[in-house]
Amino acid sequence: MVNVEKLGVFLTSISSFFSQIDNTKVVIDTPYLNNNRSAIGFDYSGVIKISGPLEGCVYVSAPSTLLRELLKVMGEPDSSLSMMKDLLGEMANTISGNARTEFGADFIITPPKVVEGVPGLSYLPKERQSYITPFTWRGYQAMIGICIA
Repeated sequence: MVNVEKLGVFLTSISSFFSQIDNTKVVIDTPYLNNNRSAIGFDYSGVIKISGPLEGCVYVSAPSTLLRELLKVMGEPDSSLSMMKDLLGEMANTISGNARTEFGADFIITPPKVVEGVPGLSYLPKERQSYITPFTWRGYQAMIGICIA
């Protein structure tokens, strides 16, 4: 499991992503460990698989209400499911891509995969735990899950 201090790069990336959209502050809650047998998430999750010296995944999970609000604030008139999934994938990609600065070039990330609900066992092995960090933007809750070791 990754040292908890290293999680800061992911949390900073979340704040940076939203600050590019508008000046509404993202409120980041306290990270906690969760058993992967009962994965946590919302309507959709953008998942990035990680390989190299660290292996596992990082995912951002959000309700469709947050994604629609985000599209609206961005001035995007299309709030279709396809557009919401693209946005969530971009969010996950941005967060993981920024982590490469902390973990180095050997931190290999895959293109994002957006799944309905929480990531399944192919992403979150039962025998491991994930760091879950809830966050709130404009009153909408979402979360980032980090399961890398």
